[in-house]
Formats: sequence, structure tokens, C-alpha cells
Amino acid sequence: MTKFKLLNEETLKEGFDFLAKKEPGFKKVLEEKNYKINPFSKKDGFEGLVSLIVEQQLSVASAQAIFGRIKTLVRPFTPEQFLSVNPEKFKETGLSKQKIDYCSGLAKKIIDNELDLKALKKKDDSQVIKELIEIRGIGEWTAQCYLMACLKRLDAWPYSDLGLIVAAQRMKGLKDRPDYLTMQKISEPWSPFRSLAALILWSTYDKE
Repeated sequence: MTKFKLLNEETLKEGFDFLAKKEPGFKKVLEEKNYKINPFSKKDGFEGLVSLIVEQQLSVASAQAIFGRIKTLVRPFTPEQFLSVNPEKFKETGLSKQKIDYCSGLAKKIIDNELDLKALKKKDDSQVIKELIEIRGIGEWTAQCYLMACLKRLDAWPYSDLGLIVAAQRMKGLKDRPDYLTMQKISEPWSPFRSLAALILWSTYDKE
């Protein structure tokens, strides 16, 4: 079994110290916030993945409200229980038909043993992404966020996230909004702690 360094108090401190040395912009933000940055944390497994699908293209507040309503319908939060709920009930929560289809498809894959979410914990980041993006409704952003929020990996980088792009543009003083390739390039010096770099950048975007 491969042993990964995961996000915890020790690696958080190590990562913030590393990033503060690498990037003056990070040092400034970390000092302003007294090194206290909100984590991005979700349950791993089916519940976390559904929560991320709900969040796609929505504001955090809207997504949280919708997911809160979904949780009252799906108890316990299992693939089997999800599929037992009438799709019309999910529509009433504010979940779009497309996302209902995505989540139902995900539930079926888990039940049919076509996706083993427990096994993902033992796989490296690139393998996790490769498996997840094969599922309809899960793209790179969702897969990277799953690595970061659910599996507590240290070097996830959801480069297509708008908040991240805007925050990186401001911190780097770029005239134009960076494209995905530029976002990848910008992040290279921040590896192996890009999950923490994302947290710092989001913290500057969220306050507005």
C-alpha cells in the first residue's frame, strides 16, 4: 500500500512555511491572516462526490443550500438510498435534471462495482483523476477538488476554478486573466503543496 502525506496540522504548517518562502504574495496573505486559512473539507466517498457535483457552476452559498436539502432526503447518504428517492423530489431541492442524472449515474456505478471509492484512497493523484473523469458529469475540476477536499491530498490544483484564476491574476499582477495552461505554469513552483496554495488564493477571493 502506498503511503501518502495527507493534510493535517503538521503538513499544513510545513506547507504554509514552504509557500511563504516561495511566493511573497502568499507570505503577505498568511501574515495578514495569522496563518489561519479555512480548509476545504468534505466527507470522502459518495457523499463528498455528490456535494462537489452539486457545486459545479454554482456559488458556494447556493450549493450549500441545495445540498442541505438533498441530505434531508437521502438518509443514510448511500448510493442505494439516493436511487430510491423520486427524481422529482431532487428537482424540488433546486438540483438540475442534468445533475440528478450525473448523481444517479454515479450511484449506479458504485452499486455495480464499476467504481470503488475506497480503493481510490490507496492510489496516487493521477490515477484518482483518471478514474474519476471517466464518469459522466465529473471533469477535472471535480476530480481535483475530490483529491483536495475528500482525500486530503496536498498537491491538488483545480486550475479551472474561476475564484482561483481571479485570485492568481491579482496576486501575480497579470493584465489578462490566465488561461488554464498559464495556471498550470504559475503553480509549478508551489508543488508539492498546491492544495494549500489554492486555499490561500481562495481566502483572498472569498472575502469580497
